[in-house]
Amino acid sequence: MSATTVRTDAETAARLRLVVSRLARALRQHGAAGLTPSQLSALVSVDEFGPMRTSELASREAVGAPFATRVVASLEELGYVGRVDDPSDGRAFLIEVTAVGRQTLQALWSERTAGLSGRIGRLTAAQAAALDDALAVLEVLARDPDAT
Repeated sequence: MSATTVRTDAETAARLRLVVSRLARALRQHGAAGLTPSQLSALVSVDEFGPMRTSELASREAVGAPFATRVVASLEELGYVGRVDDPSDGRAFLIEVTAVGRQTLQALWSERTAGLSGRIGRLTAAQAAALDDALAVLEVLARDPDAT
């Protein structure tokens, strides 16, 4: 890999970080249902991947088990997640999203999607097509298991 490629990759990474940060900030302005970023991320993970142990959540969120336990406890207190018996180990439990948690996520996503849709609607057709093409690449980056 040449020095030019490394510099270009670094510049691309810096631009991507800045754009993602700005978009994330704009989306957060459309409500967070009173949740911290950590709570929202954990709730989304449990909703997306289904019932899981707190240790699996900690791994998925790249946080320590004590922190994950505190986040789960706060979500439980809000009624957004609940505990169910682990069918593979009667001594353990799984965390699952409650109906209230799912309704909260749906309302939040609707509100945030509407805000982002407005921005996308102001793009040219070529810009919208480029964004659509870029989404597949962004999804690969977001799911990279080697990410630090």
